Amino acid sequence: MQGRETPPRLTIVLPLKGRHLFTLRFLWHANKARLPYRFLIADGQVNEAVAHYLENSQRLFPNLDIEYVRYPNDTDYSQFFAKMSDTLQRVSTPYAMMASNDDFLGFNGIERALDFLDANSDYVAARGRPTAFWVYSGLGNPGAGIHGRFNGFRMDYECEDVSASEVAARLRQGGLSILIYYAVYRTDALTTICREDVEIDFSDPVLHETYHAMRTLTLGKVRTNKATITYYSQIGTSMTTDPSRDWVRHLLRSRLTSEVQDFIKRISSAAIAAGADEAAIDEQVRTLIESHFRNFLSMNYGPVMQAKRIIRKKWPDSVKYWQSRPRFSVGRKCAGVISKLANAGASEEDLKRTRGELDQISAALSGEAFTDYAGPFSGMLRADGSRTWL
Repeated sequence: MQGRETPPRLTIVLPLKGRHLFTLRFLWHANKARLPYRFLIADGQVNEAVAHYLENSQRLFPNLDIEYVRYPNDTDYSQFFAKMSDTLQRVSTPYAMMASNDDFLGFNGIERALDFLDANSDYVAARGRPTAFWVYSGLGNPGAGIHGRFNGFRMDYECEDVSASEVAARLRQGGLSILIYYAVYRTDALTTICREDVEIDFSDPVLHETYHAMRTLTLGKVRTNKATITYYSQIGTSMTTDPSRDWVRHLLRSRLTSEVQDFIKRISSAAIAAGADEAAIDEQVRTLIESHFRNFLSMNYGPVMQAKRIIRKKWPDSVKYWQSRPRFSVGRKCAGVISKLANAGASEEDLKRTRGELDQISAALSGEAFTDYAGPFSGMLRADGSRTWL
């Protein structure tokens, strides 16, 4: 691991909107792991007590290099995009990586990604194998997933290299690889994408995430190392859009169609500048967008999802029990994660480090860790009663 006297190669960009305990858990874990990166925290829902600690972070997190920036409240997507664009302009390291405060970082995979990018200038981003986990915190999920124990793993996301020399081929390979978002990026590339988010001013997050993936691939290749993990995402805690909303109502009240035209124009222009065929690229981009929205609508508004909504409405307690029940196969699932990494060529040292990372995350999820990082705020937690802490 790098010493603190060595300038960091990477800045972790951590946008915030509430969920203060998840932020403290994220930093508690990073501090225990002594991660040698800069942490640039962009707060869009400031809690004065939490802000005070983060502005004086050496008291709680002495092993971390933290810069905390207050922003206006994230009241809409425009505010969020403006915040992210400004934040990326503050990054001084050659590489940057987005993170959510309910997830965890994989140090070994990140270091491998950084080394790869150092050695391969035609790659704009690199990542390990996308990996997710569930937490059991009791029936009905009384702790909202902030603490508990591992309750399952998922490692079947797309995870292929997008390494074609031609930009049109890269778009075919990975134009819908949404999880590129959490890769390690060259800072100038990520800054460009965030600036363009502001210019387009997306009103639809599904379109925004699709643009992020495609725009990345117009800038260069993306490496995926199947033998490592750069990012551990927690399932069931994300602040996502509500798929139960009326999509037609959303369509008629958003700027979706005009944003699609801007999207296509920008991606096509960037692809043409990178050597793509002008006559074909426009239709290729349009087809990719159509495919992504068809999949989104099928998953969220198709007959299976409609049936699930009926069940949730009719038997909410049973559904809550079923979703939060303990899974007794978690040990086998964890072993499966290690097995997949080994089959992809992970060395014994890499596997040892991954096991160590899983142990560190498990410790961060423990009740003892919760008492540690939540302790200074226990009085406010009891007095506040709002959901912004979770």
